[in-house]
Amino acid sequence: MNAVPVPEIVLALAVLAVLLALRAVWRINLPFPFAPRPSDFRRPIATDDQLRARVIAACILFALLSVPHIFGLVPPNGVYGFRTAATLSSRAVWYPANAFSGWALLVAAAISSTLMIVLPITIKRWMLWAAFIVPVIGAFLASLAYVSRLT
Repeated sequence: MNAVPVPEIVLALAVLAVLLALRAVWRINLPFPFAPRPSDFRRPIATDDQLRARVIAACILFALLSVPHIFGLVPPNGVYGFRTAATLSSRAVWYPANAFSGWALLVAAAISSTLMIVLPITIKRWMLWAAFIVPVIGAFLASLAYVSRLT
């Protein structure tokens, strides 16, 4: 039973579109939990300290997610791990590739969290985001290079 219920999904999207159109045209206040309200746009943007805290929390999460791969505890699957055609086709490639990507992600998380702590308070927001994203992209590219060497 791998069939996706396409007619039901299309019908649900059509009903949702009609309700949103009615809400927009006649200003009907329907309770949509995801629909923006005017008060949503007046919320204050997160401060740089809050952004740093969130990025450090993401780094901790990445570090925790990488530990099972480092120890080879995750079997080949389609959901969790460094999944490429080469890693999913062979168990001999899956475990070393995921161990390497786990180490790379752990190092990237350590670098990003260290940068969040060390960078000055007056730094621009885009630099904070870059300090998080660049090491993660580097870990991903290094893992791709390692997998290409394994195959």
